[in-house]
Amino acid sequence: MRPYLSAAVLRLLMLIVCVISHVAAGKTLDVAVGWTKPPYVIADGNTGFELDLVRTVFDSIGHEIIPIYVPYGRSHAMLKSGMVDLTLTMNNKLDIDSNKLSDVYVTYQNVAISLRSADLQLNSVSDLQYHTVVAFQNAAVVLGSEFKQAINQSRLYIELPDQQKQVEMLLLGNTALVVMDINIFRHISKELKGTDQTDNVDFHYLFPASPYRAGFKDLEVKNAFNLALQNFMQSDQYEWLKYRYGLK
Repeated sequence: MRPYLSAAVLRLLMLIVCVISHVAAGKTLDVAVGWTKPPYVIADGNTGFELDLVRTVFDSIGHEIIPIYVPYGRSHAMLKSGMVDLTLTMNNKLDIDSNKLSDVYVTYQNVAISLRSADLQLNSVSDLQYHTVVAFQNAAVVLGSEFKQAINQSRLYIELPDQQKQVEMLLLGNTALVVMDINIFRHISKELKGTDQTDNVDFHYLFPASPYRAGFKDLEVKNAFNLALQNFMQSDQYEWLKYRYGLK
């Protein structure tokens, strides 16, 4: 029996071929990437879930990426000024033309985290105003107006580009709360302490999931990426990549 491809699959394959044929093959693309934030980005070795995913997608259409590590707050400015071909971990709340943003390729779950010994009770985002808070860079933009209003009333609020310092400050008791992705906290805290720290902290699920996209300088490259991304995310390789980095 001959293998059978549905009409929908055939149309998708033809569309991928048509779009890719309009994008010059063999490009080398400079990619602005935030500082190390395992499991998503690991600068030592140019790896991590996001980098491996984006690299694999571009490999499938004949392009190579060169990561350029910068503080997260500078990434979108580098794209707007044309200094890089694309940036990772962008969303619609940042100052980027939405037409230049790819489809969603990764989703973070940001949470507020406190030491269990502090026994903090948080019922809403507005409760953050009563505590010291250390967040990731651009959190006041990414997490929305209610978060911004709460931290404006906080006794102390700072944003740090180095997320390891966030974790260190919490574990040393130098802040009541950190706001960051739950997987980043789990990886960094385990690296710092040698053991899983989730039993020593409380996770406060105050925020919805945060979907992220890549920002592109060239719209044709973005369109080719989107089509190849759709194909990759339906593959066993994508499921294996999530398993490798402990993502669900």
